[in-house]
Amino acid sequence: MSKQRATAVSWPNKPMPDTRKELLLDGQYSREEFVTISQGLVPQSPADKWFIYLDGEWLYFHRSASGSCIFQLQIVPDEAGYAASVLLVNQHPSQYRSLSDEYDVALVSYLIDAVLLGRFAPFPQPEQFSQDDHAKHQQHVMGKGAFDGGLSLRVVNGKG
Repeated sequence: MSKQRATAVSWPNKPMPDTRKELLLDGQYSREEFVTISQGLVPQSPADKWFIYLDGEWLYFHRSASGSCIFQLQIVPDEAGYAASVLLVNQHPSQYRSLSDEYDVALVSYLIDAVLLGRFAPFPQPEQFSQDDHAKHQQHVMGKGAFDGGLSLRVVNGKG
């Protein structure tokens, strides 16, 4: 069963509000990575917190429950593959509360690496949060099916 490519009409969504911030980035993806990224992500259950799709040069990141557009990442072809150079961040207080520019970039990077590309990536944790708050924050951002970045291999005490 082949995965359907996510498009703007694959899930209910709202446009990015006019209240937004633009961050300039220096990101790079290979052609193969771009092909995978361009497939996007359509939520399969209420536990899936993100709807992601590519439209033209922009990769859109929407919260699945509200449909709010939280991030838009511009990805354009260049000589080395694809460059990710501009990130728009929703600044509407009722839709998204940014913790910092660095955290927003880390979260988008995590969503691409762990969710779209299926790579090991630790979930970005805000420095100002306690350990208990880290878990609550990750649950809120990623839902029950969160990719925790944990290792699948563990050392067993005793002799092997």
